Amino acid sequence: MDGWIVTAAFFKEDGDDDEEFGHIACVGAVADPAEVVRMTIAECGAKAAMLNCPIEEEQLRRLGVKPGELLIVHDDEISPTISHARRH
Repeated sequence: MDGWIVTAAFFKEDGDDDEEFGHIACVGAVADPAEVVRMTIAECGAKAAMLNCPIEEEQLRRLGVKPGELLIVHDDEISPTISHARRH
């Protein structure tokens, strides 16, 4: 079973700032990298996504991802990201 890690950025609809965005990282158990990117874009509504790297079969099994499935492993809910610099 082949798989890929994909990252996509998207603009938030409910954000107060016109430039507020979020991002997700997905794991897809699909051999075709272009298909995993298409699945990620469809899942999160992004305009584009970036193929990061392949993921090993054992890692897919540990995550419980079955062939043809896509799993979001990181987003603003699971692990908040900072979209702008913060000053202390």
